[in-house]
Amino acid sequence: MSEPAPAQPPSVAADRGAIAVEAALADAERKGFRLAVLGRTAALVAIACFYSAAFPWPNNIVMAALFLAAAGVGLAPLTLVGSRFERAGRFAFFAVDMAAISAMLAVAPLSSGGDIPQNFMFFSGRHLYYYVVVALSVLTLSPALVLWSGFCAVSGLAAATAWIVSGMDRVVSFGDLPRGPSREQFMAVVFDPDFLAIPVRVSDGLVIALSTAIAALAVHRARNVVRAHAAAEERRGRVQQLLGRYVPAQVAQQLVDAGQLAPQLREATILFADIEGFTRLSERLTAAQVIGLLNGFFGVAATLVEARGGIVVNHVGDALIAAFNAPLPVADHAARAVEAARALQSLVSGREFEGHRLRLRIGVATGPVAAGTVGGATRQTYTVYGDTVNVAQRLERLNKELGTDCLVCGATFGSARSACADAVAVGSVQVRGREGAIEVFAFGTSRPAADQHLAFPHPGQQKDRR
Repeated sequence: MSEPAPAQPPSVAADRGAIAVEAALADAERKGFRLAVLGRTAALVAIACFYSAAFPWPNNIVMAALFLAAAGVGLAPLTLVGSRFERAGRFAFFAVDMAAISAMLAVAPLSSGGDIPQNFMFFSGRHLYYYVVVALSVLTLSPALVLWSGFCAVSGLAAATAWIVSGMDRVVSFGDLPRGPSREQFMAVVFDPDFLAIPVRVSDGLVIALSTAIAALAVHRARNVVRAHAAAEERRGRVQQLLGRYVPAQVAQQLVDAGQLAPQLREATILFADIEGFTRLSERLTAAQVIGLLNGFFGVAATLVEARGGIVVNHVGDALIAAFNAPLPVADHAARAVEAARALQSLVSGREFEGHRLRLRIGVATGPVAAGTVGGATRQTYTVYGDTVNVAQRLERLNKELGTDCLVCGATFGSARSACADAVAVGSVQVRGREGAIEVFAFGTSRPAADQHLAFPHPGQQKDRR
Protein backbone atom coordinates (compact mmCIF):
# COMPACT_ATOMS: atom_id res chain seq x y z
CA MET A 1 0.00 0.00 0.00
CA SER A 2 1.67 3.16 -1.20
CA GLU A 3 1.73 6.29 0.88
CA PRO A 4 -1.72 7.91 0.64
CA ALA A 5 -2.13 11.15 -1.20
CA PRO A 6 -3.14 14.16 0.88
CA ALA A 7 -6.84 14.71 1.27
CA GLN A 8 -8.35 17.37 -0.94
CA PRO A 9 -11.05 19.90 -0.07
CA PRO A 10 -14.59 18.93 -1.11
CA SER A 11 -14.70 21.74 -3.69
CA VAL A 12 -11.54 20.47 -5.35
CA ALA A 13 -12.84 16.91 -5.34
CA ALA A 14 -16.14 18.10 -6.83
CA ASP A 15 -14.31 19.99 -9.58
CA ARG A 16 -12.24 16.94 -10.36
CA GLY A 17 -15.42 14.88 -10.47
CA ALA A 18 -17.06 17.30 -12.92
CA ILE A 19 -13.96 17.26 -15.11
CA ALA A 20 -13.94 13.47 -15.07
CA VAL A 21 -17.61 13.34 -16.05
CA GLU A 22 -17.14 15.77 -18.93
CA ALA A 23 -14.11 13.81 -20.08
CA ALA A 24 -16.21 10.63 -20.07
CA LEU A 25 -18.92 12.35 -22.13
CA ALA A 26 -16.37 13.71 -24.61
CA ASP A 27 -14.93 10.24 -25.01
CA ALA A 28 -18.42 8.79 -25.52
CA GLU A 29 -19.14 11.40 -28.21
CA ARG A 30 -15.86 10.65 -29.96
CA LYS A 31 -16.51 6.92 -29.99
CA GLY A 32 -20.13 7.49 -31.03
CA PHE A 33 -19.12 9.66 -33.98
CA ARG A 34 -16.64 7.05 -35.09
CA LEU A 35 -19.43 4.48 -34.93
CA ALA A 36 -21.70 6.80 -36.94
CA VAL A 37 -19.07 7.17 -39.66
CA LEU A 38 -18.58 3.43 -39.86
CA GLY A 39 -22.36 2.90 -39.82
CA ARG A 40 -22.76 5.36 -42.68
CA THR A 41 -20.13 3.50 -44.66
CA ALA A 42 -21.90 0.19 -44.07
CA ALA A 43 -25.25 1.73 -45.06
CA LEU A 44 -23.87 3.16 -48.33
CA VAL A 45 -22.24 -0.14 -49.21
CA ALA A 46 -25.57 -1.89 -48.62
CA ILE A 47 -27.37 0.66 -50.82
CA ALA A 48 -24.74 0.21 -53.53
CA CYS A 49 -25.31 -3.53 -53.47
CA PHE A 50 -29.06 -2.96 -53.70
CA TYR A 51 -28.72 -0.70 -56.75
CA SER A 52 -26.38 -3.08 -58.52
CA ALA A 53 -28.86 -5.94 -58.07
CA ALA A 54 -32.21 -4.16 -58.48
CA PHE A 55 -31.59 -1.88 -61.47
CA PRO A 56 -30.60 -2.64 -65.07
CA TRP A 57 -27.15 -2.14 -66.48
CA PRO A 58 -25.46 0.35 -66.87
CA ASN A 59 -27.46 2.53 -64.47
CA ASN A 60 -26.91 0.06 -61.65
CA ILE A 61 -23.14 0.23 -62.04
CA VAL A 62 -23.12 4.02 -62.16
CA MET A 63 -25.28 4.40 -59.06
CA ALA A 64 -23.40 1.69 -57.16
CA ALA A 65 -20.09 3.36 -57.99
CA LEU A 66 -21.37 6.73 -56.78
CA PHE A 67 -22.52 5.30 -53.45
CA LEU A 68 -19.26 3.42 -52.96
CA ALA A 69 -17.30 6.59 -53.69
CA ALA A 70 -19.41 8.48 -51.16
CA ALA A 71 -18.74 5.71 -48.64
CA GLY A 72 -14.99 6.08 -49.09
CA VAL A 73 -15.00 9.87 -48.92
CA GLY A 74 -17.12 9.74 -45.78
CA LEU A 75 -14.27 8.14 -43.85
CA ALA A 76 -12.23 11.34 -44.10
CA PRO A 77 -13.61 12.90 -40.85
CA LEU A 78 -11.92 10.15 -38.87
CA THR A 79 -8.59 11.81 -39.64
CA LEU A 80 -9.69 14.88 -37.65
CA VAL A 81 -9.89 13.01 -34.34
CA GLY A 82 -7.80 14.82 -31.76
CA SER A 83 -7.38 17.97 -33.86
CA ARG A 84 -8.91 21.39 -33.22
CA PHE A 85 -11.21 20.85 -36.21
CA GLU A 86 -12.71 17.67 -34.79
CA ARG A 87 -15.95 19.20 -33.48
CA ALA A 88 -16.49 21.38 -36.57
CA GLY A 89 -15.78 18.34 -38.72
CA ARG A 90 -18.66 16.46 -37.12
CA PHE A 91 -21.15 19.19 -37.99
CA ALA A 92 -19.76 19.45 -41.51
CA PHE A 93 -20.04 15.68 -41.92
CA PHE A 94 -23.81 15.62 -41.36
CA ALA A 95 -24.38 18.88 -43.26
CA VAL A 96 -22.64 17.48 -46.35
CA ASP A 97 -24.65 14.27 -46.22
CA MET A 98 -27.94 16.17 -45.96
CA ALA A 99 -26.85 18.46 -48.79
CA ALA A 100 -26.02 15.43 -50.95
CA ILE A 101 -29.46 13.93 -50.39
CA SER A 102 -31.09 17.26 -51.18
CA ALA A 103 -29.04 17.64 -54.38
CA MET A 104 -30.02 14.13 -55.42
CA LEU A 105 -33.69 15.05 -55.00
CA ALA A 106 -33.33 18.37 -56.81
CA VAL A 107 -31.16 17.61 -59.82
CA ALA A 108 -30.35 13.90 -60.11
CA PRO A 109 -32.42 12.39 -62.96
CA LEU A 110 -34.84 9.67 -62.06
CA SER A 111 -33.91 7.74 -65.20
CA SER A 112 -31.50 8.09 -68.08
CA GLY A 113 -34.09 6.76 -70.52
CA GLY A 114 -36.20 9.88 -70.92
CA ASP A 115 -37.22 13.32 -69.74
CA ILE A 116 -39.03 12.39 -66.50
CA PRO A 117 -40.25 15.37 -64.48
CA GLN A 118 -38.01 16.00 -61.50
CA ASN A 119 -41.00 16.29 -59.18
CA PHE A 120 -41.55 12.56 -59.68
CA MET A 121 -38.35 12.01 -57.68
CA PHE A 122 -40.46 12.05 -54.53
CA PHE A 123 -42.14 8.86 -55.74
CA SER A 124 -38.76 7.11 -55.53
CA GLY A 125 -38.61 7.42 -51.74
CA ARG A 126 -35.09 8.82 -51.82
CA HIS A 127 -36.09 11.57 -49.44
CA LEU A 128 -36.30 8.82 -46.80
CA TYR A 129 -32.48 8.82 -46.72
CA TYR A 130 -32.78 11.88 -44.49
CA TYR A 131 -33.97 9.59 -41.70
CA VAL A 132 -30.94 7.34 -42.10
CA VAL A 133 -28.57 10.26 -41.53
CA VAL A 134 -30.61 11.50 -38.56
CA ALA A 135 -30.45 8.00 -37.10
CA LEU A 136 -26.68 7.97 -37.56
CA SER A 137 -26.40 11.29 -35.72
CA VAL A 138 -28.03 9.67 -32.69
CA LEU A 139 -24.96 7.43 -32.33
CA THR A 140 -22.82 10.48 -31.53
CA LEU A 141 -24.65 11.01 -28.20
CA SER A 142 -24.69 14.72 -28.99
CA PRO A 143 -28.11 16.43 -28.89
CA ALA A 144 -26.62 19.39 -30.76
CA LEU A 145 -25.53 17.17 -33.66
CA VAL A 146 -28.91 15.46 -33.77
CA LEU A 147 -30.75 18.79 -33.90
CA TRP A 148 -28.26 20.08 -36.46
CA SER A 149 -28.86 17.02 -38.64
CA GLY A 150 -32.61 17.51 -38.42
CA PHE A 151 -32.28 21.19 -39.25
CA CYS A 152 -30.13 20.38 -42.29
CA ALA A 153 -32.64 17.72 -43.40
CA VAL A 154 -35.65 20.01 -43.15
CA SER A 155 -33.75 22.88 -44.81
CA GLY A 156 -32.49 20.58 -47.57
CA LEU A 157 -35.96 19.17 -48.22
CA ALA A 158 -37.41 22.68 -48.42
CA ALA A 159 -34.61 23.84 -50.73
CA ALA A 160 -34.98 20.79 -53.02
CA THR A 161 -38.74 21.29 -53.18
CA ALA A 162 -38.35 25.01 -53.95
CA TRP A 163 -35.78 24.25 -56.67
CA ILE A 164 -38.10 21.74 -58.33
CA VAL A 165 -41.06 24.15 -58.14
CA SER A 166 -38.96 26.92 -59.70
CA GLY A 167 -38.52 24.79 -62.83
CA MET A 168 -42.22 24.01 -63.25
CA ASP A 169 -44.70 26.07 -65.24
CA ARG A 170 -47.49 25.12 -62.90
CA VAL A 171 -47.92 23.00 -59.81
CA VAL A 172 -50.74 20.49 -59.45
CA SER A 173 -51.54 19.35 -55.92
CA PHE A 174 -54.31 17.71 -53.92
CA GLY A 175 -56.03 21.07 -53.76
CA ASP A 176 -56.91 20.60 -57.44
CA LEU A 177 -59.11 17.59 -56.65
CA PRO A 178 -62.86 18.13 -56.50
CA ARG A 179 -64.76 17.31 -53.35
CA GLY A 180 -65.28 13.54 -53.23
CA PRO A 181 -63.20 12.76 -56.37
CA SER A 182 -63.78 9.64 -58.40
CA ARG A 183 -61.04 7.13 -59.13
CA GLU A 184 -60.45 8.61 -62.55
CA GLN A 185 -60.28 12.16 -61.19
CA PHE A 186 -57.84 11.14 -58.44
CA MET A 187 -55.57 9.24 -60.83
CA ALA A 188 -55.61 12.14 -63.30
CA VAL A 189 -54.36 14.60 -60.67
CA VAL A 190 -51.81 12.32 -58.99
CA PHE A 191 -50.24 11.22 -62.28
CA ASP A 192 -50.27 14.67 -63.82
CA PRO A 193 -46.70 15.55 -64.96
CA ASP A 194 -46.96 18.72 -62.89
CA PHE A 195 -48.16 17.00 -59.72
CA LEU A 196 -46.25 18.00 -56.58
CA ALA A 197 -48.05 17.53 -53.27
CA ILE A 198 -46.85 20.56 -51.32
CA PRO A 199 -48.84 19.56 -48.18
CA VAL A 200 -47.13 16.15 -48.25
CA ARG A 201 -43.70 17.81 -48.44
CA VAL A 202 -44.65 20.04 -45.51
CA SER A 203 -45.78 16.95 -43.63
CA ASP A 204 -42.47 15.24 -44.44
CA GLY A 205 -40.56 18.19 -43.04
CA LEU A 206 -42.73 18.26 -39.93
CA VAL A 207 -42.23 14.52 -39.33
CA ILE A 208 -38.46 14.89 -39.76
CA ALA A 209 -38.45 17.78 -37.29
CA LEU A 210 -40.53 15.90 -34.73
CA SER A 211 -38.45 12.73 -35.13
CA THR A 212 -35.29 14.75 -34.68
CA ALA A 213 -36.60 16.42 -31.54
CA ILE A 214 -37.56 13.07 -30.05
CA ALA A 215 -34.18 11.61 -30.96
CA ALA A 216 -32.38 14.60 -29.43
CA LEU A 217 -34.40 14.16 -26.23
CA ALA A 218 -33.49 10.48 -26.14
CA VAL A 219 -29.81 11.37 -26.61
CA HIS A 220 -30.07 13.96 -23.85
CA ARG A 221 -31.42 11.30 -21.50
CA ALA A 222 -28.70 8.90 -22.61
CA ARG A 223 -26.10 11.55 -21.81
CA ASN A 224 -27.61 11.91 -18.37
CA VAL A 225 -27.21 8.17 -17.91
CA VAL A 226 -23.57 8.40 -19.02
CA ARG A 227 -23.06 11.41 -16.77
CA ALA A 228 -24.64 9.64 -13.80
CA HIS A 229 -22.59 6.52 -14.45
CA ALA A 230 -19.37 8.50 -14.78
CA ALA A 231 -20.17 10.50 -11.65
CA ALA A 232 -20.92 7.29 -9.75
CA GLU A 233 -17.65 5.74 -10.90
CA GLU A 234 -15.76 8.89 -9.92
CA ARG A 235 -17.42 8.91 -6.50
CA ARG A 236 -16.70 5.21 -6.19
CA GLY A 237 -13.06 5.88 -6.92
CA ARG A 238 -12.94 8.70 -4.38
CA VAL A 239 -14.62 6.53 -1.74
CA GLN A 240 -12.19 3.72 -2.46
CA GLN A 241 -9.27 6.14 -2.29
CA LEU A 242 -10.58 7.55 0.98
CA LEU A 243 -11.11 4.09 2.43
CA GLY A 244 -7.62 3.18 1.31
CA ARG A 245 -6.26 5.80 3.70
CA TYR A 246 -7.68 3.90 6.65
CA VAL A 247 -7.91 0.27 5.59
CA PRO A 248 -5.82 -1.87 3.22
CA ALA A 249 -6.47 -1.20 -0.46
CA GLN A 250 -7.74 -4.75 -1.07
CA VAL A 251 -10.15 -4.40 1.84
CA ALA A 252 -11.34 -1.05 0.52
CA GLN A 253 -11.98 -2.65 -2.88
CA GLN A 254 -14.16 -5.35 -1.32
CA LEU A 255 -16.02 -2.83 0.81
CA VAL A 256 -16.79 -0.68 -2.24
CA ASP A 257 -17.83 -3.66 -4.36
CA ALA A 258 -19.85 -5.62 -1.81
CA GLY A 259 -20.62 -3.00 0.83
CA GLN A 260 -19.29 -5.27 3.55
CA LEU A 261 -16.46 -7.62 4.40
CA ALA A 262 -17.59 -11.05 5.52
CA PRO A 263 -15.81 -12.48 8.59
CA GLN A 264 -13.47 -15.34 7.76
CA LEU A 265 -11.31 -17.88 9.54
CA ARG A 266 -8.38 -19.30 7.64
CA GLU A 267 -4.78 -20.40 7.87
CA ALA A 268 -2.59 -17.33 7.49
CA THR A 269 0.75 -15.86 8.43
CA ILE A 270 1.05 -12.72 10.56
CA LEU A 271 4.04 -10.40 10.54
CA PHE A 272 4.42 -8.05 13.49
CA ALA A 273 7.16 -5.40 13.12
CA ASP A 274 8.10 -2.80 15.69
CA ILE A 275 10.66 0.03 15.64
CA GLU A 276 13.17 -0.60 18.38
CA GLY A 277 13.85 2.32 20.74
CA PHE A 278 11.22 4.52 19.11
CA THR A 279 9.99 5.89 22.45
CA ARG A 280 13.42 7.33 23.23
CA LEU A 281 13.83 8.55 19.65
CA SER A 282 10.46 10.34 19.60
CA GLU A 283 11.38 12.29 22.74
CA ARG A 284 14.08 14.10 20.73
CA LEU A 285 11.83 14.90 17.76
CA THR A 286 9.01 17.33 17.17
CA ALA A 287 5.51 16.04 16.54
CA ALA A 288 5.82 16.84 12.83
CA GLN A 289 9.11 14.94 12.62
CA VAL A 290 7.65 11.93 14.41
CA ILE A 291 4.68 11.79 12.05
CA GLY A 292 6.89 12.38 9.04
CA LEU A 293 9.23 9.57 10.07
CA LEU A 294 6.38 7.13 10.65
CA ASN A 295 4.63 8.03 7.41
CA GLY A 296 7.85 7.68 5.46
CA PHE A 297 8.64 4.29 6.95
CA PHE A 298 5.10 2.91 6.88
CA GLY A 299 4.59 3.99 3.26
CA VAL A 300 7.66 2.16 1.98
CA ALA A 301 7.12 -0.80 4.31
CA ALA A 302 3.56 -1.26 3.06
CA THR A 303 4.80 -1.25 -0.52
CA LEU A 304 7.31 -4.00 0.29
CA VAL A 305 4.66 -6.06 2.06
CA GLU A 306 2.09 -5.70 -0.70
CA ALA A 307 4.68 -6.56 -3.35
CA ARG A 308 4.89 -9.97 -1.67
CA GLY A 309 1.15 -10.52 -1.46
CA GLY A 310 0.59 -9.28 2.07
CA ILE A 311 -1.66 -6.60 3.48
CA VAL A 312 -0.74 -4.10 6.17
CA VAL A 313 -3.78 -4.53 8.37
CA ASN A 314 -3.09 -2.04 11.10
CA HIS A 315 -0.59 0.35 12.67
CA VAL A 316 -0.24 0.28 16.44
CA GLY A 317 1.91 3.21 17.46
CA ASP A 318 5.26 2.58 15.81
CA ALA A 319 4.42 -1.04 14.96
CA LEU A 320 2.70 -2.54 11.94
CA ILE A 321 0.72 -5.74 11.56
CA ALA A 322 0.71 -7.43 8.15
CA ALA A 323 -1.35 -10.45 7.12
CA PHE A 324 -0.61 -12.95 4.40
CA ASN A 325 -3.54 -15.03 3.10
CA ALA A 326 -6.14 -12.89 4.87
CA PRO A 327 -8.48 -11.45 3.78
CA LEU A 328 -7.36 -12.35 0.24
CA PRO A 329 -5.96 -15.80 -0.54
CA VAL A 330 -2.21 -15.96 -1.19
CA ALA A 331 -0.27 -19.10 -2.05
CA ASP A 332 2.90 -19.85 -0.02
CA HIS A 333 1.90 -17.21 2.51
CA ALA A 334 4.47 -18.31 5.09
CA ALA A 335 7.35 -17.98 2.62
CA ARG A 336 6.06 -14.64 1.43
CA ALA A 337 5.89 -13.34 4.99
CA VAL A 338 9.48 -14.41 5.62
CA GLU A 339 10.56 -12.69 2.40
CA ALA A 340 8.73 -9.54 3.52
CA ALA A 341 10.50 -9.68 6.89
CA ARG A 342 13.87 -9.89 5.15
CA ALA A 343 12.92 -7.00 2.87
CA LEU A 344 11.93 -4.84 5.85
CA GLN A 345 15.23 -5.56 7.57
CA SER A 346 17.11 -4.65 4.39
CA LEU A 347 15.07 -1.46 4.15
CA VAL A 348 16.01 -0.12 7.58
CA SER A 349 19.63 -1.23 7.27
CA GLY A 350 20.18 0.67 4.05
CA ARG A 351 18.10 3.80 4.42
CA GLU A 352 17.49 6.65 6.82
CA PHE A 353 14.11 8.16 7.68
CA GLU A 354 14.05 11.83 8.64
CA GLY A 355 17.80 11.53 9.09
CA HIS A 356 17.58 8.60 11.51
CA ARG A 357 18.60 4.99 11.09
CA LEU A 358 15.95 2.59 12.37
CA ARG A 359 16.10 -0.94 13.68
CA LEU A 360 13.19 -3.35 13.56
CA ARG A 361 12.12 -6.22 15.71
CA ILE A 362 9.95 -8.66 13.77
CA GLY A 363 7.86 -11.64 14.80
CA VAL A 364 6.29 -14.02 12.25
CA ALA A 365 3.72 -16.68 13.11
CA THR A 366 1.57 -19.04 11.05
CA GLY A 367 -1.76 -20.52 12.13
CA PRO A 368 -5.51 -19.95 12.17
CA VAL A 369 -6.47 -16.28 11.91
CA ALA A 370 -9.88 -14.65 12.19
CA ALA A 371 -10.33 -11.56 10.03
CA GLY A 372 -13.18 -9.10 9.60
CA THR A 373 -14.60 -5.70 10.45
CA VAL A 374 -15.26 -4.97 14.11
CA GLY A 375 -16.79 -2.02 15.90
CA GLY A 376 -20.13 -0.31 16.36
CA ALA A 377 -22.79 0.56 13.82
CA THR A 378 -21.29 3.97 13.05
CA ARG A 379 -17.58 3.21 13.23
CA GLN A 380 -15.81 0.01 12.27
CA THR A 381 -12.31 -1.11 11.45
CA TYR A 382 -10.82 -4.10 9.72
CA THR A 383 -8.56 -6.27 11.86
CA VAL A 384 -7.13 -9.74 12.34
CA TYR A 385 -7.19 -11.46 15.69
CA GLY A 386 -6.58 -14.80 17.32
CA ASP A 387 -3.79 -16.81 18.89
CA THR A 388 -1.56 -16.51 15.81
CA VAL A 389 -1.61 -12.72 16.05
CA ASN A 390 -0.67 -12.94 19.74
CA VAL A 391 2.20 -15.31 18.98
CA ALA A 392 3.60 -12.99 16.31
CA GLN A 393 3.47 -10.06 18.72
CA ARG A 394 5.14 -12.00 21.52
CA LEU A 395 7.88 -13.21 19.18
CA GLU A 396 8.53 -9.60 18.22
CA ARG A 397 8.95 -8.70 21.90
CA LEU A 398 11.14 -11.73 22.52
CA ASN A 399 13.72 -10.32 20.12
CA LYS A 400 14.60 -7.84 22.88
CA GLU A 401 15.37 -10.64 25.32
CA LEU A 402 17.46 -12.61 22.82
CA GLY A 403 19.18 -9.74 21.06
CA THR A 404 17.76 -10.87 17.71
CA ASP A 405 16.00 -8.99 14.94
CA CYS A 406 13.52 -11.53 13.57
CA LEU A 407 11.92 -14.60 15.09
CA VAL A 408 9.55 -17.04 13.41
CA CYS A 409 7.51 -19.82 14.92
CA GLY A 410 7.93 -23.50 14.10
CA ALA A 411 4.80 -23.55 11.95
CA THR A 412 6.19 -20.77 9.75
CA PHE A 413 9.56 -22.53 9.55
CA GLY A 414 7.89 -25.80 8.56
CA SER A 415 5.81 -24.15 5.82
CA ALA A 416 8.64 -22.03 4.41
CA ARG A 417 11.78 -24.15 4.72
CA SER A 418 13.26 -22.83 1.49
CA ALA A 419 12.87 -19.23 2.68
CA CYS A 420 14.23 -20.17 6.10
CA ALA A 421 17.32 -22.01 4.92
CA ASP A 422 19.64 -19.88 7.08
CA ALA A 423 17.37 -19.85 10.14
CA VAL A 424 18.84 -20.84 13.50
CA ALA A 425 16.81 -22.86 15.99
CA VAL A 426 16.42 -20.91 19.23
CA GLY A 427 14.53 -23.51 21.22
CA SER A 428 11.14 -23.85 22.86
CA VAL A 429 9.22 -20.86 24.12
CA GLN A 430 6.33 -20.92 26.53
CA VAL A 431 3.86 -18.28 25.36
CA ARG A 432 1.33 -16.95 27.82
CA GLY A 433 -2.14 -18.27 27.05
CA ARG A 434 -0.90 -21.47 25.39
CA GLU A 435 -0.66 -24.86 27.03
CA GLY A 436 2.39 -26.05 25.11
CA ALA A 437 5.65 -24.40 24.12
CA ILE A 438 6.37 -23.42 20.53
CA GLU A 439 9.55 -23.87 18.55
CA VAL A 440 11.26 -20.61 17.60
CA PHE A 441 13.79 -19.87 14.85
CA ALA A 442 15.87 -16.74 14.35
CA PHE A 443 17.63 -15.05 11.46
CA GLY A 444 21.12 -13.64 11.67
CA THR A 445 21.98 -14.83 15.19
CA SER A 446 24.32 -17.44 16.58
CA ARG A 447 22.70 -20.60 17.74
CA PRO A 448 21.95 -20.69 21.49
CA ALA A 449 22.86 -23.61 23.68
CA ALA A 450 21.20 -26.86 22.73
CA ASP A 451 17.84 -27.64 24.23
CA GLN A 452 17.54 -24.15 25.68
CA HIS A 453 14.08 -23.58 27.13
CA LEU A 454 12.81 -20.03 27.28
CA ALA A 455 9.79 -18.89 29.21
CA PHE A 456 8.14 -15.73 27.97
CA PRO A 457 7.77 -13.35 30.96
CA HIS A 458 4.39 -12.29 32.19
CA PRO A 459 3.37 -8.63 31.70
CA GLY A 460 3.99 -7.90 35.39
CA GLN A 461 7.58 -9.10 35.10
CA GLN A 462 8.41 -7.20 31.95
CA LYS A 463 9.43 -3.55 31.63
CA ASP A 464 8.99 -1.32 28.65
CA ARG A 465 12.50 -1.21 27.24
CA ARG A 466 11.79 0.48 23.93
